[in-house]
Amino acid sequence: MKFLVPSDRGETRETVSPVAVIKIGSTSSTLLMAEDLARPMLRRQALMDLFSSPGSQALLGVLEEWVTETHRMGARLVAAGGEAVRRNRALEDAIKCRVSGWWPLSGSQEGRLAWLAVKAERPDTSVVVDVGGGSTEVIDALRSCSVPSGAARPKASIEWPRFSGGERPVFVGGTAVALARWAQRDPLSLDDVRAMQQAVRDADPRLDPLGAVRRRVLPGGLAILEAICTANGCHQFSVSERGLTEGLWLAASLGRAGAP
Repeated sequence: MKFLVPSDRGETRETVSPVAVIKIGSTSSTLLMAEDLARPMLRRQALMDLFSSPGSQALLGVLEEWVTETHRMGARLVAAGGEAVRRNRALEDAIKCRVSGWWPLSGSQEGRLAWLAVKAERPDTSVVVDVGGGSTEVIDALRSCSVPSGAARPKASIEWPRFSGGERPVFVGGTAVALARWAQRDPLSLDDVRAMQQAVRDADPRLDPLGAVRRRVLPGGLAILEAICTANGCHQFSVSERGLTEGLWLAASLGRAGAP
């Protein structure tokens, strides 16, 4: 959608309407609206467990508010969901009734979008690991592997994908971001993971600002992060605050009709 906007000199110029995306994660959903990814116009986040019925109902209420807000601002809206939505056809149908620009994503596509977002910010990145609430994706230039084990539903005895060449990975997702903010350094190491695991066991009050949903799934997310690093002999890693949300925005801003 394009608009004619008056300039200071009384002329008019053509401007493109902003792109808005809604990322519906298994435990965290985000609204991002921007004309330029570096300067978002609007960002909202809601934490809820979509593997529970109350969480799914809460999501639908939040979606109605976000859709109304983006339509009022004339944005083109695209939405996509993660593992919890893929497992729940009724929830996906309810979302599609509320959001016209729905992009169904496979786990592999979810990983590719996270890769796109991180590579745009850090071109030298060779491996991205997205630890989500319902699934975990390991992505490099040649492949995007999705494992249905996430912070909210971790599984034991997973054979995690191996990195090529022993590169230092970039982790994304709520667990990784919470860890980076808590440790306040980059790169991070397994010592930082284990220190935060101890803080969780000790009910460290510094974790209180994370909120109940994030604190509840944090042990599972940290266990996955530790297992992936251990399986790959990875002693250090970095964290990016970009991920599926930003990758979805980048793809939508190119005018794509669906996920790559």
